[in-house]
Amino acid sequence: MTYQSHIPSRIVVRGTNWVGDTIISLPALREIRRIFASSHIIVWVRRELYDLIHAAGVADEIVTFDANSEGPVRRALHMRRTLAKLNLQLAILLQNAFESAFTSWLARVPLRAGYPTDLRGLLLNIKVPMSPQVRESHQVFYYLAITDYLEHYFHGKIDRQTSKPPDCSILIPPESFAAANLLLNEAGVTPERPFYCLAAGSANSEAKRWLPEYFANLADLIIEQKGGQIVLMGAPGERDLLAGIASNMKKPGAVNLAGTTNILTSMAVMKLSEAVISNDTGSAHLAVAAAASVLTIFGPTIPGATAPYGHQARLVVGKADCAPCHHYRCPVQGHPCMSSVSPEMILSEITKITSGMEDVPNSTDLDVHFVPGSN
Repeated sequence: MTYQSHIPSRIVVRGTNWVGDTIISLPALREIRRIFASSHIIVWVRRELYDLIHAAGVADEIVTFDANSEGPVRRALHMRRTLAKLNLQLAILLQNAFESAFTSWLARVPLRAGYPTDLRGLLLNIKVPMSPQVRESHQVFYYLAITDYLEHYFHGKIDRQTSKPPDCSILIPPESFAAANLLLNEAGVTPERPFYCLAAGSANSEAKRWLPEYFANLADLIIEQKGGQIVLMGAPGERDLLAGIASNMKKPGAVNLAGTTNILTSMAVMKLSEAVISNDTGSAHLAVAAAASVLTIFGPTIPGATAPYGHQARLVVGKADCAPCHHYRCPVQGHPCMSSVSPEMILSEITKITSGMEDVPNSTDLDVHFVPGSN
């Protein structure tokens, strides 16, 4: 690696495409802000991630695109024109797709840095090596390896603080808490009793969903044994799924907030809750970003490199001979990996989380643990 003393003054960072990946990449974005403290940093992301990136406070400017309105070729040509007007000197590609490298090359950004994956090596002139250690680490370190490489490349040293785990949280603005409190009040959630958020959907895989009847049973147990209130959270397309869970509950009063909030208000609701119980989906990562207590249920996927990362993130992993399978929809009768996790087991883990007893030895048959390196 050649040390370059000239520091680029205008930098574009191609962010990741999904909520969970974006939150996992926050420590790397903060490192870019530190490493290039005097540079103008532009973050390039999907439109729906604007509020999240803005709240993170790492960007001087944000450029967005609509991922659903154009195909990859037209999108690349459109973004090429946008980037070409920004007088950029360096593109840092956290996202690994060919399209981002191709677009940066078309826009004639002089320096293009990232992992040489997805057949894009010829389009990059700062190629970050993919070491076995990086491959085996949590994805938060996958992104930090890019910033470590760039810091050494431009400054000849690496000053990243390693004495404590990377921080994936975001400071939620006061107006989002005000909006969350108003929303909860209008929905009938009272401040006298704790409430619990259940995120029962999963946009990119139905197999990742804990059984809806189990969520309904868990909600009843929370009401009966903890005197809690239930807030169901999810994307607009999950409203019917959550309504079905509410209708299967024996106890009335569950609040369905699917599609009624923006990202920051959702995070504020999670932060105000006693705990968040989520499938392996973006909601679990939003809870981490909100510094809320979150319990994530895994079944057909291994937590591994993309699990929610934070000291308040706790995972449970269902067991089945056919898992992990990574199917979109479970092909096995009864969804064995998810049905191996009972509502009573989850209630037990929630009790440990909310009572500060996380280190109590596990008394169930669940595989329960913190994210490696986060505690």
